[in-house]
Amino acid sequence: MIWKIAKKEFLLNLMTFKFAVGTLLCVVLTAAFVLVLVNDYQERLNRHSGNIAANETELKKVMVYKNITPTVYRPPTVLSVFSEGSYQQLGHSAKIELDSLPEITSALAEANPFLSVFPVLDVTLILKVVISILALLIAYDVISGERERGTLRLILSGTVARYEVLLGKLLAGLMTLIVPITITFIVGLLILELSPMVDLTRSDQVRIGLMYLASLIFISVMYNFGLLFSCLTRRSAISLILVLLCWVIYTVVIPNGSVCLATHIRPLQRGEKIDDQLVNLRKERQREQTELIANLGPFGGQRSGDIGAFGREYTRALTKSYSEYEQKRCALLASHFIKYADRFWEVEHRYLNSLLEQKQLANNLSRTSPISLYENVMCALAGTDAASCQYFVNRARTYRNEVIEYIRSKTNDFSLPSYFTPFSEEDMIAYGKLRERLHKAAGEEKGRVQGKLREMRQADKPVLGLHDFPRFVYKPESIAKTVQSALPDLVLLISISALFFALSSVVFLRYDVR
Repeated sequence: MIWKIAKKEFLLNLMTFKFAVGTLLCVVLTAAFVLVLVNDYQERLNRHSGNIAANETELKKVMVYKNITPTVYRPPTVLSVFSEGSYQQLGHSAKIELDSLPEITSALAEANPFLSVFPVLDVTLILKVVISILALLIAYDVISGERERGTLRLILSGTVARYEVLLGKLLAGLMTLIVPITITFIVGLLILELSPMVDLTRSDQVRIGLMYLASLIFISVMYNFGLLFSCLTRRSAISLILVLLCWVIYTVVIPNGSVCLATHIRPLQRGEKIDDQLVNLRKERQREQTELIANLGPFGGQRSGDIGAFGREYTRALTKSYSEYEQKRCALLASHFIKYADRFWEVEHRYLNSLLEQKQLANNLSRTSPISLYENVMCALAGTDAASCQYFVNRARTYRNEVIEYIRSKTNDFSLPSYFTPFSEEDMIAYGKLRERLHKAAGEEKGRVQGKLREMRQADKPVLGLHDFPRFVYKPESIAKTVQSALPDLVLLISISALFFALSSVVFLRYDVR
């Protein structure tokens, strides 16, 4: 009997105007959004490729190890088409330097929390708005509407049990809603597969499949929510008003109210305290740096600087005496910068931790909305949430350590001349002799010496090659890790759906069909 009721309701739903409009709207919006987002993805991919190529070009110009300060980039994810999440708001690059550690940057610290009111255009937006409203429009009168038409009393007058009616209605609603969801994902996948610059990996396909399952769970929540109000009210008009009011609360009020509430409950502590700590730390670093250099004693000799790869200065020409001094200075300062980079990160990380705690509080508060839970799941599966950005930053920190160890091994702990100059020892000696002759020369002889010095400074020097230099390779988190991060919200969605249906069952058992 459950299947007969479900089949009849399913066929009736397919012939309704609201189903036709909802499905058509999903197809049109999906096609429009995905086409725009695929073009945006292609532009991001081109920029990413350009950045990588520019990085490689600069690496080929490096003449001294000191100038190796590449920037690593997080590749764009094609799954942002389905869920943009925080991808646009968070940093996608990190500079690799001795004196600083990579950290999350950008709009996590957005000063205006009300900007979150404006939704991001993606497939998730279609599902959480259009499909969720369609689910409520289908469910709001499945019981109260039958009562108003007098058919509910007729159905229950026979041998049909009430739980069979409710299960049949649930099954019919879910079968109906599977149609537009499936069409939405098929349209999105077809556009992606037909796009020349999009190459979906096996992992991407699995993630999309998981998103599809998550969407089915979410839509069951919304349908059961509408079913509950249909059982609670005796008039379908009242049921419709109540479900739409709650939908607005779930979609707008709770997500944005959670952000505002979190900023008041847990305000950021940056202010003067952390800024003063950073200022004091800079003064301490400068003071210690001055003491280290002073302990080296006076230096002699001459040098000529220039701008090299990655826009960094290096010593183009120098005397032997200056090289000996610079070797000691660089060995001391490199370790000095690395030590203080860790200390600066510790201070700045306190602020970022408080920021992430505030975001986490807002996220926890918004979990009272199934729509927010669904967004969290989709972002986690797409790899566009804050946790994915933090994973990239952690990989960048690991890569920084690899680069530092590479330079350390090539320069004997930053103490070889190759760290700061391409000049060979023979060049240094010859340059020093020419500098001495310059001081003694006069007239035409002085001009000839100056010309030779200029030639030495301007002479082309060999690049390092860096064939064994470690390259940054970014691999997204495994599917197992992704599912693990999305699982808590997914379990909550399933629990809420089960709770709504259980409440509907309890109410319907006592429902007055007269």
